[in-house]
Amino acid sequence: MMAPPDPAAAKLTVPEQPPEIITAAPVPEVVAAAPAAPEPALLNAPSEIAVQRTEFGVDLGGANSIEGLRGLWRALLKSNAAAIASLRPIIVVKERSNGLGMQLRLVAGPLSDAAAAAKICAALIESERSCETSVFDGQRLATKSEDAIPLTRPPPRKRVGTKRVSSEMQPAKPTGSTVSSLFGAR
Repeated sequence: MMAPPDPAAAKLTVPEQPPEIITAAPVPEVVAAAPAAPEPALLNAPSEIAVQRTEFGVDLGGANSIEGLRGLWRALLKSNAAAIASLRPIIVVKERSNGLGMQLRLVAGPLSDAAAAAKICAALIESERSCETSVFDGQRLATKSEDAIPLTRPPPRKRVGTKRVSSEMQPAKPTGSTVSSLFGAR
């Protein structure tokens, strides 16, 4: 709802003459001062700063165990060898989306850029496989169980001979009187 105009408000007036145009003088160029001498602490510092380059990969799915990831990798190599044969599989541990526990993911790479990962994912999605681009950062997946460090137990010890029990160590056999006293026989 709008109110009627305020009668006490000043009315707009149109100026009779156009405003005067003012031009500014050009600004003189500023010359940069010579750089200051480097501090003594920086003299021994390397002239280049090392920048870590991000490597990309493709997330090919998950499994409940490392052996399950190996099986997934073997199946993908059989069905899509052209797309992923030159890649190296790694294990990535991620938190589940529902926040309950961790999951193991299979990521293959390394790829130089995200566009290359997207192309591989497009090829895998066409063949009805799940795929996402990801960062290539994880633990190497040994493709064969033999490559993995075996977790073996030492072989069981074999007993040599029979164990002999001396008569002093043998428990006493219950006699008739002991049995009858236990069961209340008179």
